[in-house]
Amino acid sequence: MARLPGKGALMRSGGLWLTLLGAALVAAVWLWVPPIPQPEAYHDFADQRRVLGIPHFGDVISNGVFLLVGLYGLLQTRRLQARQTFRPATDAWPYYALFAATVGVAFGSIYYHLDPDHWRLYWDRLPISLAFMAIFTAVLGERLPARVTPWLLPLLLLIGAAGATHWLVTELSGQGDLRLYLLVQAVPILVAVVWIGMRGGRYTRGGDVIAAAGWYLLALVLENLDALVFEATGGWVSGHTLKHLLAGVALYWLARMLRLRRRRGALA
Repeated sequence: MARLPGKGALMRSGGLWLTLLGAALVAAVWLWVPPIPQPEAYHDFADQRRVLGIPHFGDVISNGVFLLVGLYGLLQTRRLQARQTFRPATDAWPYYALFAATVGVAFGSIYYHLDPDHWRLYWDRLPISLAFMAIFTAVLGERLPARVTPWLLPLLLLIGAAGATHWLVTELSGQGDLRLYLLVQAVPILVAVVWIGMRGGRYTRGGDVIAAAGWYLLALVLENLDALVFEATGGWVSGHTLKHLLAGVALYWLARMLRLRRRRGALA
């Protein structure tokens, strides 16, 4: 006779879906907020140095961390897939997307920081949005039935791409709007933290995702202290450069999670 799920399991399952519903409601309310344009001053970064012929040297060179972590993450994902750590195999897909997007961030951000403007910023933000949606897919998919990931990943990647693209289209039309782009970062972080806290998933070390989120939030703080950090360090490093490095640490934490995690019993 099939074993019925316990009361605790039912409550956790209901809580997970209520979290998604709550996130959808928050998103709907957020979209009632007036459009948020991108300030032109955003492109005026503190590090204006030209070193070895490279403009905005620190902000450009620091993107090397994304390239290194992205390649390492792809190799780590491939190694674990070969060892059949991912079961089902589709659990590897979001991590391939995540670390491929991380490599994309390296090139997109270099392209942007060489000559910052709105158009170039899009090619920085597009892979960032895809990376957020990839890890969001991983967190959700590992806590839902295995058949969900193959359709959830392309759907969420499309939403992520829409967030960045919507910003660019509205900006070029003279009515810039960051709301959707901000949502595709905030919602995955908030929902992922709640889901990890409520359900363990098919693998161990879910807490590493929360730690990675912490590193990223610290990176955002330093980004907003760009000039202050540059002045405090005597012009050696800017807050935005440190943002790149700490965001790289966050992504490395996810690659490290893959290396250290173990599989639990499969979910139904």
